[in-house]
Amino acid sequence: MYYFDSIYNKKFKKTRGYLCGSFDNAPIFSKNIEVAYVDYKELENHIGDSHHHNCCDELTLIIKGGIEEKIEDNILNLKEGDFFFVEPGVITELISVKEGTALIVVKGPSFPEDKIKSLKYE
Repeated sequence: MYYFDSIYNKKFKKTRGYLCGSFDNAPIFSKNIEVAYVDYKELENHIGDSHHHNCCDELTLIIKGGIEEKIEDNILNLKEGDFFFVEPGVITELISVKEGTALIVVKGPSFPEDKIKSLKYE
């Protein structure tokens, strides 16, 4: 099996940018991996959200623009080409996002209920 499409296809707005994963509206169903293309408008909604995953690894790659992300006790200023990887249990929080930013998020395995809201950093 193979699948071909474009991240600019309007149907991906309905899936919040998810290209694949183990949920009903994902264009490609996979229990092994989730992949999402996330743009500035979607990212703005998540500023200040703090979360972790109990059983999933997650990799985030900035493909344009930049973000400020708090991971554990570190604040990272990430720009185009930078990426970070977190294992289960590591708390992350999006602090700020530059206009025009876009990123790719890869999480595995695909377990949609694994995003756990965390208490804010102090």
